Amino acid sequence: MFVESKRELFLWKKEIFKMLLDNNRAKNRVCMQITVVLVFTVSVIHTIAFLPLSKQVANNDDTKGKTTHIRFLRVHKCGTATMSNVIFRFGLYNNLTFAMPKKGGYITNTDSLLPVRPTGHYDILIGHSIYSRKLYQYSFGTDSINIAIVRDPVQRMISAAYFYRDVWPQAYLRRVPKSNFIENLVRLPDVYDRAPFSFTRNSMGRDFGFSSSISINDTNKIDQHLDMLKKDFKLVLVKERFNESLVLMKRTLNWDIEDILYVKINAYKHEVVTLSSDLIKKLQKTCFLDVILYETFSKIFDEKVKNEGPKFHREVEWFQNVLQLVTEFCNAEKAGAMVRIDQSEWNEPFHITRENCSDMKTGALTYLPMLRIRHKKMNN
Repeated sequence: MFVESKRELFLWKKEIFKMLLDNNRAKNRVCMQITVVLVFTVSVIHTIAFLPLSKQVANNDDTKGKTTHIRFLRVHKCGTATMSNVIFRFGLYNNLTFAMPKKGGYITNTDSLLPVRPTGHYDILIGHSIYSRKLYQYSFGTDSINIAIVRDPVQRMISAAYFYRDVWPQAYLRRVPKSNFIENLVRLPDVYDRAPFSFTRNSMGRDFGFSSSISINDTNKIDQHLDMLKKDFKLVLVKERFNESLVLMKRTLNWDIEDILYVKINAYKHEVVTLSSDLIKKLQKTCFLDVILYETFSKIFDEKVKNEGPKFHREVEWFQNVLQLVTEFCNAEKAGAMVRIDQSEWNEPFHITRENCSDMKTGALTYLPMLRIRHKKMNN
């Protein structure tokens, strides 16, 4: 399929979404699947085909001085869908090479990666993976840096429990009574959540590469692994301080404010749960690795922010103002073709278009299939 203009692309989208609605009414599962693939394809063609020419040239002026070799650990239910979109867009706009799984969304080992050409290397790793030095150093430059994100273990567990029960159904969570769902899960882990690692038990610990055989009393092994992580990760973001995290990442990578703009993705709304202090203590004991990771990297994050000085908080405030303008523009049904962001101490003037909004709302499941095609063309 070749799209000659943005107008033609719009008409393609319109027809495909009409097909989607018709198929939904007819409840035709096969046609529905085909239509979803077409929607994903056209959306990503839009993302890739209509990048400004200056954004399509490798090593262009926009990337001078910026860190372009990044390995991002996607820690489950820690805002990584939104973070991934930020990094996907940066990689696409700057014509970088992604470490891509041959199929699916998970990178299990080096053999699961699409190969790069013999003289090439990967620029960005962003697929779901469990951290290991062997995997993260494979075919990457020595100047590559590791980034991850953590989240308050109690809130992460609650969010994950609802998401993996309702949206991405997991059998063990479906067995928990819906009445007092979270309380039952926390109070009776030996009944409902027995595995040492699950989507709701030490999930961050698993993603950061801890062994499932580690117990809460293996303090030496825990400390050794933590020491390795502290050496290996240049920056670990904090979900509860997301905007501060992005500004700190911007400064660490020497990116622009334009590079870190976002629209929330994959945020699943669920009922509010407030746990008693006793249940919180029990959950913290069950998810001891998640607690240790969060406490360790939150403290390091605080130190990094403190070292940035008072101007850091003014930049975060400015970023939040810019983000509000962009969010209102992208979510408005009727608005102009673009919104202009004025010059400040931290950015040159720039504008955000409707196409940029579409890019910011594109999820990983849309990006991945077309990025595989792009990868193969780039690495023939």
